[in-house]
Amino acid sequence: MTRKLQNTSLEIVSEVYDTIHIEKQLQTLPDKAMQRSTEPFEWCNLLWIPKYHRSGLVTGYTSSIRNLWLSLREDKLLIRNSLQKFYMGNNYEVFAFAKAVQALKLLDDYFPFSIYDAEVKHVACGIVIQEDAQLIFENWADYKGKFPHVMRNGTKVYGAHYKATDYNIKGYDKTYEVSISDRQKLNAPYFRFEIEAKAKYYNTRKDPIPIYTVSDLVSKENYDRLASNLLDTYQTIKKRPLIPYVALQPKEIRLIAVMNDKKAVNGLKKYHKHSYKTDRKRYTALISSLQQNPFENQVEEKLKSTIQQHL
Repeated sequence: MTRKLQNTSLEIVSEVYDTIHIEKQLQTLPDKAMQRSTEPFEWCNLLWIPKYHRSGLVTGYTSSIRNLWLSLREDKLLIRNSLQKFYMGNNYEVFAFAKAVQALKLLDDYFPFSIYDAEVKHVACGIVIQEDAQLIFENWADYKGKFPHVMRNGTKVYGAHYKATDYNIKGYDKTYEVSISDRQKLNAPYFRFEIEAKAKYYNTRKDPIPIYTVSDLVSKENYDRLASNLLDTYQTIKKRPLIPYVALQPKEIRLIAVMNDKKAVNGLKKYHKHSYKTDRKRYTALISSLQQNPFENQVEEKLKSTIQQHL
């Protein structure tokens, strides 16, 4: 039977932390792992299953704790997947800082060693608001010169994302995603904005957010800065304004057309870099001067107020 949620449970939601990928260097391995056992074994009250290379040799062991995926490879323990789903069973209800701290404490309690010195390789941060997702992501233009790619499930387009080497910025229909991944029916439209990033995306920027070990994830200062970064990133995405073509010059309309054509932009960047930089500055100035989309202002205000409630 499908469980319905009341409107109040997701009226305004902030969760920030979600997917994590951490690696713990182990000083001592379980005996069965050192022996390359071909049989499953118990360790830390968890069942570990051998993983094989195509040659037939054991390459490591896998296990799970609720939603988290665990791997033993050589002398490292790898833990991946949604921290919120591990703690709450879903990632669409409120998961504020205190709950994230409790979730990491619960995970730490599974092991006879501390996970707080484990290296953070990857962390995803996200926020959910009640809004029509399609009206939001379909209005996205470029992010720092990158054009969005659609997110699909079969023929259904339910989101958009900007993907780079160290990050993936996503906006999508959370109501739809929950219906296909968790088989839950939410009774209102929800939009999720998320940044999946390697730790070095935060550590090597001009204003670094020090995310090196799990202990850095229980820093309230880091949490607040990651939350603020969500809003900053969303505001950096260029949105398509309501363009008054009747009031524009032909050269301005042509500029808008070119700068919204992925192939044309890539051609300029590759073969006429100086012209691309000049045109992009003109385009940015033109777009900034046009009337803002009232709906977009509404979305941004919802994101801003939601994040500020948790800072």
